[in-house]
Amino acid sequence: MRTSSLLFRLIAGFTIIIIIAVGAVFFFLSQSTSAEFARFQQGIETRRADALQFQLDNYYRNSGGWEGIQPYITQMGRIYEWHIIVADSDGTVVADSESDNLGRPLGTKEEGAQKLPISGAFGQPPSGTLHFTPYAQPGAEMALLATMATRIGGLLLWSCLIATAVAVGVAYIISRRTLTPVRELTGAVQRLGSGDLSQRVNVTSGGEIADLSAAFNTMADELQKSHQTQRNMIADTAHELRTPLSNIRGYVEAIRDHVIEPDEDTIATLDEESALLAHLVDDLQDLSMLEAGQVALERQSQNPSELIQQTVNAVRAAAAAKGVELFTEVPLGLPMVSIDHHRIGQVLRNLLNNALIHSDRGDTVTVIAEPREDMVEIAIADTGEGIPASDLPHVFERFYRADKSRSRATGGHGLGLTISKGLVEAHGGSMSVESDHGNGSRFSFTVPVDNANTSQLDA
Repeated sequence: MRTSSLLFRLIAGFTIIIIIAVGAVFFFLSQSTSAEFARFQQGIETRRADALQFQLDNYYRNSGGWEGIQPYITQMGRIYEWHIIVADSDGTVVADSESDNLGRPLGTKEEGAQKLPISGAFGQPPSGTLHFTPYAQPGAEMALLATMATRIGGLLLWSCLIATAVAVGVAYIISRRTLTPVRELTGAVQRLGSGDLSQRVNVTSGGEIADLSAAFNTMADELQKSHQTQRNMIADTAHELRTPLSNIRGYVEAIRDHVIEPDEDTIATLDEESALLAHLVDDLQDLSMLEAGQVALERQSQNPSELIQQTVNAVRAAAAAKGVELFTEVPLGLPMVSIDHHRIGQVLRNLLNNALIHSDRGDTVTVIAEPREDMVEIAIADTGEGIPASDLPHVFERFYRADKSRSRATGGHGLGLTISKGLVEAHGGSMSVESDHGNGSRFSFTVPVDNANTSQLDA
């Protein structure tokens, strides 16, 4: 219904514009035709008067006077349909096409007619004057002009009506062609709103409609991808929760049935499973806030060297227990950075713990920091098992684990890297990974320099 209304408005708008344009053309053509007709009539009279003046000049020169001029003037009056009077140099009428004023002096009526001088012999004054008045009076001329204008106007009117009809038809066709993709887009939007996320529209031409269609397709792709991601996340979350919940339930049932005793080891196992659940819930909450853009960052000026040293010291005991050596390569004079100390510390711990999980006895983990223009890059490089090339593009996806059995054994659930990347991007930085399967991995991220405090500090 709305599309039909839009079609009606488009056609009505086109029609009004066409009528105004055609009406303006009709008006100006009518005015131009009337003016051209008047100029044409004036031109004919001027040429006739000039020709008659020329002939009278020759007659006077050849005859030496005006004897015998009357028949000629009578004939020319009938031919031109003029009242013609010729007067000599004294103002006496010597010829009159109506033969009413012969021999009389010129009167007021003749003096008011159009007149032209008649030349005499060479070097002599004019031999007389030519007076003429067309028989058609101004009213008759206007009637003739109106008749001509009516006929021409009729032709113009019919031409304008035909042009208007053709233009309206063309406008209708163009409007329908223009609105066809709009109808398709409207239908696709309605079906998309009803839950059919597979809806797409064909982009067959250029212009704004094509851009709108392409934008709709992009939006539909993102919605479908988001919907699928949401479904996958729900399924993955259920899967991650099911294992520790099943373990807890199994132990509780076993204790209730007196299969096992609620001794210290059993309680420790239940506590470990509960901690895993709590950790997973916390990570899910962080991930949800990151995706909603609702993570509150308490930024402050921070010495990155101190943060790196604190985090490395926190995991040094775990590294020693596993036989992995920890190193730092932090240059002197790193600039201060503007970060949330707790959140970036969380990123560092995630990456260090991840490096330790995938390293064995004798491997090394190195934390490297370098200035990069208005950023500081921090990298965690290990000589551990590395990441297969097929898994590398997916390491930052939610719940993704290249080695699910090992991650399960160490308590990982595939959200640490996703959360770390989100926290870094919330600071305005970026995170990347490089890995050579069997020879280790290198995770790096950047954080912004604190421009308000650019003093250089020693590591």
